[in-house]
Amino acid sequence: MTKSIMLSFMLCSVLANLQADDFEYKGNIGFESSYAKHDIAGKRDRQNALRMELELKDKISSGQVVFNANAIVDQDDKERRYVNVNDLYYKHEFENSDLLIGRNTRFWGAMEFYNHTDTFNTKDWLNDPFDYDAKIGANNIAYTQYFDNSELSLIAKVHEERQRVQDLKSVNNFLPPNYSDDLVTQGNRDRPTLYLKYSGSSDEVQLDYSFIYQNGYDEQRYLAPVGRELKQHAYLVDKLMGYATFVNGSTIYKTELAYTKSRDDRVSNYAQTSFGLEYTLYGVVGKSDLGLLAEYYRYHAYDDSKFGAKEFGNLFANDITLGFRWTFNDSADSNVLGGVDIDQENHEKMVSVEYNTRLLEKYKFKLSYEYLAPKRDSVFSKLDVVKMELGYYF
Repeated sequence: MTKSIMLSFMLCSVLANLQADDFEYKGNIGFESSYAKHDIAGKRDRQNALRMELELKDKISSGQVVFNANAIVDQDDKERRYVNVNDLYYKHEFENSDLLIGRNTRFWGAMEFYNHTDTFNTKDWLNDPFDYDAKIGANNIAYTQYFDNSELSLIAKVHEERQRVQDLKSVNNFLPPNYSDDLVTQGNRDRPTLYLKYSGSSDEVQLDYSFIYQNGYDEQRYLAPVGRELKQHAYLVDKLMGYATFVNGSTIYKTELAYTKSRDDRVSNYAQTSFGLEYTLYGVVGKSDLGLLAEYYRYHAYDDSKFGAKEFGNLFANDITLGFRWTFNDSADSNVLGGVDIDQENHEKMVSVEYNTRLLEKYKFKLSYEYLAPKRDSVFSKLDVVKMELGYYF
């Protein structure tokens, strides 16, 4: 009830000031259609949906109010007919600091294909389990102090979000029929998860970096039976993380590091590391640029008798990813991003390619292809998926 009152109050604050000079809005409405080639019994091969997104910003004398919501109306999947308010917060601005209160999304990390330091928001499986940028907003209060080339943030996140999934006939639902999205938590579900984050950059070289300490619920969860149902279990951790990017000429060097100490006897302490680089060839064909990417990901569990990468369904346990980014530098902002990920232990493969462009200024078109070839005993199944998205942006 308290959560609903807070969200309603903040939304009313936005709507009450629609005529203000500093009011901004943007959004999009579009259509997506996908076809999946598979041999999974009982799963459909087509999915079609309407998507909508709206963002409102109202600047006031001492700060701003932000509202962002997305909606999906799926023709084939009744579970994907919903509205999510992912951002609804007030940010009060001081001279060298600010205070944020409400619900928002954050994006942390340096790698291109997967960010294991991006632990703030719960991933939105109902939207797309393979889109790591699809997130559920988190209720939090955050104070940030700004310095010359750095900033320090103290964030308290409250309430663990449950992860709903697509219906049983969707190829994006890899869970058994007895899965329940009721969340089991090690402590109180509203126990705060605390983050202390320091970010900075260097004047002398092109270096950006962040260090994070996290105390509270881990972003990843494990599945375990509760009676006849299979439920997610959220457990408590102490976590140290860091990520950085360094630019030297035409090459960008990237890294993400993390160590997690688990407070759950069933979950092993673990470390995650990733390293990568992106080298850009300018003017390859006309004005177009070609970026070549190489990244390595490692998940190391310190106790093999406890839950590790396999039990969590982590696809980036010991993987090399090779990819490319082709930027056309045309008036339509066209680009192609592609990559192949290969697990070094079980040779599991993932391939993804996406093409993005703008049509007639206000329309955006995206065409993507994903191929998943899991190992024989994996919870995932072999898939070939082609997806088209067309949207009007305002």
